[in-house]
Amino acid sequence: MAETMKAFFIVPSPEGGVYELRDIPIPSPGPGEVLVKIHGSGTNRGELIRGPQLRSSDPAARPMRAGIEYAGEIAALGEGVTGWRVGDRVMGRGPGCYSEYTTPNQRALMRIPDGMSFIDAACIPNVFITAHDAIVTAAAVKPGEAVMVTAGPSGVGTAAIQIARHLGCKPVIATTRSPAKAEALRTLGAHEVIDTSKDGWVNSVMAATQKRGVDAIIDQVGGPMLAGNIIALALKGRLVSVGRNGAFVGECDMDEIARKRASIIGVTFRTRTAEETLQAGERFAADLLAAINTGALKPVLDRTFPLERLADAHAYMLSDAQVGKIVLTMGATADRIVAGFADSPLR
Repeated sequence: MAETMKAFFIVPSPEGGVYELRDIPIPSPGPGEVLVKIHGSGTNRGELIRGPQLRSSDPAARPMRAGIEYAGEIAALGEGVTGWRVGDRVMGRGPGCYSEYTTPNQRALMRIPDGMSFIDAACIPNVFITAHDAIVTAAAVKPGEAVMVTAGPSGVGTAAIQIARHLGCKPVIATTRSPAKAEALRTLGAHEVIDTSKDGWVNSVMAATQKRGVDAIIDQVGGPMLAGNIIALALKGRLVSVGRNGAFVGECDMDEIARKRASIIGVTFRTRTAEETLQAGERFAADLLAAINTGALKPVLDRTFPLERLADAHAYMLSDAQVGKIVLTMGATADRIVAGFADSPLR
């Protein structure tokens, strides 16, 4: 095993965080940890939003390892690890995953289903755990309830659509500003797809729910859709704010919230303790990992980039062309996956 590895850091600068690829020592797993050799790591929109806030003018700002999810194989076991062996194929959420190795807590590990590639597995951990946390833990949806997923083509969106449909929600409504992506969203399980670039999209939501509104909204857009989302909610509806990709700030009718006895629920992993984060992953695994194993829930891969091309992956993400996940690949894996990319049914 080489003594050093390549790893991306996000480094404070006057204009915000800058990504730097560094050579650093391969870490050793601590008690309860494993060393994972990473083959794929999913990119996530949040890093594009939070990165500009990491300014060198902030005395608390420090360089930090980048990337929050991985798929790979166990290379070494830390003290006290049980139930896992060197060579096991695993995926999960954890820090410092834009790198060739990471050292997650054993409780974060999920076994990759037989026959699934490392690259497909890298599409799963963050978005499926996030979507499960929003739909099941925060919104507490029930079978038969109407659910709307905004920014349906995003990584979290493609996971949330599948989970809502799997749980028996009806109708499952997905929104997009790109009509060309509608068929892909229906394939994933959306009963209705609504183009929010058109005026009157709220009327379309009400028509799809027989004027009742939706019981839960899994929202990743934020400010631009806030007013319409509140109108689209049913009585006792729940708006779960997962992402604020459009804007952090929006206006809405507070009296409408009161009239509907609606709830606005914020979710993030940034303010959770390590224990809370582990528990969120364990809840997902207990509820839905079996559905991943049987293929009832599927990873959605849009495109891959080699680790060194993180900037290109971010530029592609900013283009909003994707349906599903963009994955960074390590080593020879990249060439094989990119060669087969054109065959993806969701392109």
